[in-house]
Amino acid sequence: MNTPHALAKATPFRFARFAGFVRGSRCGLSALLFLFLLSGLLAAPGTPAVAPASAAAAVQVAVSILPQKYFIQRIAGDLAEVTVMVPTGADPHTYEPKPSQMRALASAKLYMTIGVPFEKAWLDRITAAGGKDMAVVRLEKGIDLLPQDEHVQDEDHDHDGGHGHGHDAGHKDADKHGHKDGHDAAKPADAKHDADHHHDGEAAEGHHHHDHEGGDPHIWLSPALVKMMAGSIKGALVKADPTHAAVYRANHDAFVRELDELDLHINGLFENVPENRRRFMVFHPAWSYFAHNYNLREVAIEVEGREPGPRQLTRIVEFAKKEKIEAIFVQPQFSKRGAETIARNVGAKLIEADPLAEDWAANIRRVAEAMAKTLTQSPGK
Repeated sequence: MNTPHALAKATPFRFARFAGFVRGSRCGLSALLFLFLLSGLLAAPGTPAVAPASAAAAVQVAVSILPQKYFIQRIAGDLAEVTVMVPTGADPHTYEPKPSQMRALASAKLYMTIGVPFEKAWLDRITAAGGKDMAVVRLEKGIDLLPQDEHVQDEDHDHDGGHGHGHDAGHKDADKHGHKDGHDAAKPADAKHDADHHHDGEAAEGHHHHDHEGGDPHIWLSPALVKMMAGSIKGALVKADPTHAAVYRANHDAFVRELDELDLHINGLFENVPENRRRFMVFHPAWSYFAHNYNLREVAIEVEGREPGPRQLTRIVEFAKKEKIEAIFVQPQFSKRGAETIARNVGAKLIEADPLAEDWAANIRRVAEAMAKTLTQSPGK
């Protein structure tokens, strides 16, 4: 039997007996104090330690995206008040903070970056708005970024696997990130050059270029890399608020254990997936680090940040059929039309996969379970 669950079930009976004792005791005040302390000990497992009310929100922290808020709250609990610059549904590639957000940074003690594109354009202004007392903590520091994963259209650039991104070379040290060996560049064999790839005039309106100079920034979708970031978050919080260092360290250790358990769970989900069924499609290539952690292969549908045109869609459908693609990730920040067309034509399953979900752990678990179910079931079901 799971001990915490059993203890939780027994709690109402124990509290009822204890309440009777309190009513009849001359030391009622002391007993009530004991009851208060006991209730804290019986808090749900996995919940960050709760600081006394007088110490709440000891640190004002600003971050770029919602998953960072989750990480910080797992370590700081009520000791940090977290402000997120990129709101739900917004694109961290192109987001422009509002004047009110910039003014609010004046009270921030920490700003934690994670390497998303909008930071490159705004970090100097964010730092200036925060004032001389705001420390900038770079959570991406020390992480070797992977090159952007291959697009279907990248097949046109190189027939022999020597794509200019240096994809394979960038994975030499992948074991530092907890990545599996044996991940090959996701591109179809025997690619045929299509000269009108660059000139077919199919650009969609509202095109935003999403190339990532310096590598793929989506590091938060790997539990192994989140463990690295958790250490940086703990260190920054301890430095900013040494009074509560013990709380931050204890919560950090508990969070790391949860990350290890999640990593083992996801590894188990994909353990029996055949090698020839480990490739999946996405619109925007946000899941590279997740794929590398679990020996999967990501192929992007987008063409330089925009939805593919008719001729490009035809090529993608042909590729998906040839490679027997069974799973296609779609996310709320981008249109689903192209992915739906491809799924209909190849019989693939669409999987909702939001890389910016605030409930990070539940989201990663749900995406992994949905994908593993799709890749392990009999084709066509």
